[in-house]
Amino acid sequence: MIESAVFKFELLLIIKSKEMDITKLLSALSNSDSVDALSQNSGANPGQVSDLLAKAIPILMKGMQQNASTEAGASSLARALDDHAGSDVSDAGSFLKNVDTSEGSKILGHILGGKNEEVQTGLAQKTGLSSSQVGGILASVAPMLLSVLGGHKNSTGAGSSG
Repeated sequence: MIESAVFKFELLLIIKSKEMDITKLLSALSNSDSVDALSQNSGANPGQVSDLLAKAIPILMKGMQQNASTEAGASSLARALDDHAGSDVSDAGSFLKNVDTSEGSKILGHILGGKNEEVQTGLAQKTGLSSSQVGGILASVAPMLLSVLGGHKNSTGAGSSG
């Protein structure tokens, strides 16, 4: 039981540390190659894509933080981070052009739960994109987000005790 609590705490620290350093993640996702890839895939203009990323990444991070607050959620998140940690995201544009959006949609379902559609609709209204475009962009970004966080988890050794 204590190991489980420590494990959950370590996962929350990873998410919070990444949330504090969200500008680093946003800059990786907002570079011209990433934005161009997401723009081409979705039909949205680059300015809208950048605006969406700036608004969506904090929401996704908050969703993961909420998921990690329960033992089952923390365990599920840890498995997802481990599963995605090995993905090479060094060339974000290439990664996003070849991403499995069906996997990304599943990730969004886990992160946002029953609020997935509501979040996508709200982001669409705030960015001028359609809900379909928002869903496609987020489905592309979600696996990359897990890859970055999973790599951070593995490099810090978080969760290795549980």
